[in-house]
Amino acid sequence: MTLIAQSSVSATMTETGTVRYLNQYRCPYCQTEWEDVWDCGCNDRCPDCNKEIEPYESALIDGESVETESPVEEPPLANATPEDMNRRFVVSYEIDYVHRVSVGITADSPEAAQQIAEQAFNDASIWDDTAAMPLLSDEYHEVEGESLVWESVAVAQLPEPDYSVRQLKQEQAAMRVCRGLIEAYQQGETNGGSIDWEDLDQLIPVAMQALGKTALEIKS
Repeated sequence: MTLIAQSSVSATMTETGTVRYLNQYRCPYCQTEWEDVWDCGCNDRCPDCNKEIEPYESALIDGESVETESPVEEPPLANATPEDMNRRFVVSYEIDYVHRVSVGITADSPEAAQQIAEQAFNDASIWDDTAAMPLLSDEYHEVEGESLVWESVAVAQLPEPDYSVRQLKQEQAAMRVCRGLIEAYQQGETNGGSIDWEDLDQLIPVAMQALGKTALEIKS
């Protein structure tokens, strides 16, 4: 499978009109389907399991054209106005990498073990982490001698962080909740087995952030 570096800036966010594609995605791991608009037929990450997925269909949006207007010459820095000095840019970089996944399999030969793993991959069950097929590693490694490509795109407004950043923040919040619970119970043992509710109450907003919720849902 060819891995295409995911673009971090949608064409709809740029100040100048560019060619746009409607990409259709279907995650083989959790069966989630979604679509997104990009300036190429690039990979995207599943909004549910964060796996990198190739588009199964990519279509040029009606009315778009590959022809672009002649670039407007930027004013020299010496003559730049305060507005010019404070323009917004989304700066991205791409690095070649290899996605390596290892699972444990019991079989009578290397060929048989590989066949079992390939079938699990095709069935999108290789990440299930079962007793029969434990997940041993799921890592991304930079390719030796990889190319580093930078891109800087002017935008009218900075976009909201995408789902990869939101997921990272949720994972960090979950870890803070875990550490807070351990500290609260340790403090409770020091106090003779009494846990201060304030120590737990302060974890509620962090727990809601970890769950992606904005308000605590209380069931009667």
